[in-house]
Amino acid sequence: MPDAQTIARRFIDAVNARNFETIASLVDEDVAFDPLTGQRMLGVEPLRAWIMNYLRHFDESFEDIVLMHEASGQHVAADTTARGIYRETLAGFPQASGQSYSIPSVFVFEIEDGAIVRLSHYRNIRLFERELAAG
Repeated sequence: MPDAQTIARRFIDAVNARNFETIASLVDEDVAFDPLTGQRMLGVEPLRAWIMNYLRHFDESFEDIVLMHEASGQHVAADTTARGIYRETLAGFPQASGQSYSIPSVFVFEIEDGAIVRLSHYRNIRLFERELAAG
């Protein structure tokens, strides 16, 4: 069974590749997802739908990945740089006009029995909004 850091890295690589089959294979059926734009959602299908919708608005990839884990190995943090193009306006965000951005972004994974059971995505939302507004 792959270790937690390998699973986290595979997840980020799958998001970058838009490989939804791999994403689904790495998460528990009842995965808890805390996105940067809203309330917790439960389940692999809501996670998949959220990622697809988000990527429709933001053509984004995650680079400069630094993985960290705690002693038990069940929790992994991935410090990344989110680089993207804002291509379609998302409600509550500035108007989209093809703005490019590069900002820090963090994922926190909880992994049990080789599957992601909880995933949280964090970034400084005010910085993100300023980057988008600056165009």
